[in-house]
Amino acid sequence: MLKNKYIIGIAFAAICGFSSCVDLDMAPLGSLEAGEVQDERQAFLRLAAVYSDMKDFRYTWSMQCFGDVLSEDATYSGSANDAATFELMESFQYPADHNEILNKYKQTYQCINKANLIIRDLEAVSDEMFSEYNREQMIGEAKFIRAYSYFELVKTFGGVPLYTDVLGLDHERLGRSTPEQVYAVIEKDLQDAAEVLPLKSEIPNYEKTYAGRITLGAVYAMQTRVFLYEKKYNELKKVFEEKILPLIPQEYDLMPNYADIFKLSGEHCIESILEVNMYNSTTQSSWNVNNGNRHVLMSMPRNMTIGFGCAQPTQALADAYDAAGDTERKNVTLLSHDEAIAIEKAAKGEDIPAITDDRTGWYNRKLYLAPDEREENRGNNQPTNLRLIRLAEVYLNYAEACCKTDDPTTATEYLNKIRNRAHLQDYPNNPGDDNLDLFEAIMQERHLELAMEGFRFFDVVRVGWGEQVFKEGFKSAIGNYQPFKAGAEVLPIPQIEIDISNGVIKN
Repeated sequence: MLKNKYIIGIAFAAICGFSSCVDLDMAPLGSLEAGEVQDERQAFLRLAAVYSDMKDFRYTWSMQCFGDVLSEDATYSGSANDAATFELMESFQYPADHNEILNKYKQTYQCINKANLIIRDLEAVSDEMFSEYNREQMIGEAKFIRAYSYFELVKTFGGVPLYTDVLGLDHERLGRSTPEQVYAVIEKDLQDAAEVLPLKSEIPNYEKTYAGRITLGAVYAMQTRVFLYEKKYNELKKVFEEKILPLIPQEYDLMPNYADIFKLSGEHCIESILEVNMYNSTTQSSWNVNNGNRHVLMSMPRNMTIGFGCAQPTQALADAYDAAGDTERKNVTLLSHDEAIAIEKAAKGEDIPAITDDRTGWYNRKLYLAPDEREENRGNNQPTNLRLIRLAEVYLNYAEACCKTDDPTTATEYLNKIRNRAHLQDYPNNPGDDNLDLFEAIMQERHLELAMEGFRFFDVVRVGWGEQVFKEGFKSAIGNYQPFKAGAEVLPIPQIEIDISNGVIKN
């Protein structure tokens, strides 16, 4: 797998007309300009440049700094300055000029613009140019990434400007589309991708030659996520029952051991549906040009390791595991202050720096690499893949859809598949109730199964529980944060975008 990660990583770092990223691990390739596709190798490198934005932590760090930190599960820690930058955010008073809001918005649209370019340019050439690569498949990959990117925008900001054509320097600035309009484009892109992309079982030597690229399984899984947010439960059920279920267990299955999913040896395991390949580049190691998982650097204990100690899990999350009797997933998700010290001492000896700026006593173990696993000299290049979609989430998406369509028996069956893997007792199948308790049980299971993977805030607000869960005192053990108020479900579009739109875009 290391060889494949390296190959894909090189391709991701290829030059594109809209990227300043240059990979020094390989001979210069020349400038790849947007426009007419000259040959299939150039086409592949330009597609890889679309993937490269999903590799950039400015695109994905929102998983932690929005999905976890805005919930009860985590707080933005690190240095005093780091923590101060998120005080208003954690009180649901979102500054429109906040750097992480700008990073998310800007990087995601950069990815969309690259996708628009390659889609246009590949559609303008014939299949005759291609022998090693499949032109229609490459278009499908770009459309999936565009769909994934627009989903990230609409769940974060609500209705956003909708660009599906290539932008010129003097392009017309669009105002916000409605969320429904954005979702319609997402659905269409995913459907187009489904018509041309292969299953991983259809790809010879998949793990060595293809792992990390979009497959048909990823399209189906993403459709369940999108339909869940749209509350299109019947459509979700149809995708699962007709498309995903036939792929189990040959193509996908739950890993028997929860901990194995997040190990280096668990990359592209049978439960994994989509992950971003990361590896330790020998030359690229800056904060914005690297081939590694910077989430690890951002999350590990401060001072004692090379980590910054941001996005620390809270005692509230630990208590949620304890209340459920869920020791297995707690131990995989949460790394205690004392255990971190013990691991570091065992590897480096007693004389290690002390942890500083520890505000909760917990760290995200899903993103922790032990000293013999991590890269100490090029800290941005941590060699663990970023897991984006796995089968457990899809099972819980399906369980929720069944619950919402008056099928508690099936909902309970898939809920219990997840609980059983964690060695918890079955949730009782009680078709006679109003399904409210079952729905709450599914939401609790999402909380514990997907904790510190970027889901919690968005899950709570999409079901309308913001004021109920993030109520007065919900983070009192950490600071005097204000409770959630209606309207805080989405973040503001960055102020600079408002300013340059001359009033076309409004918050």
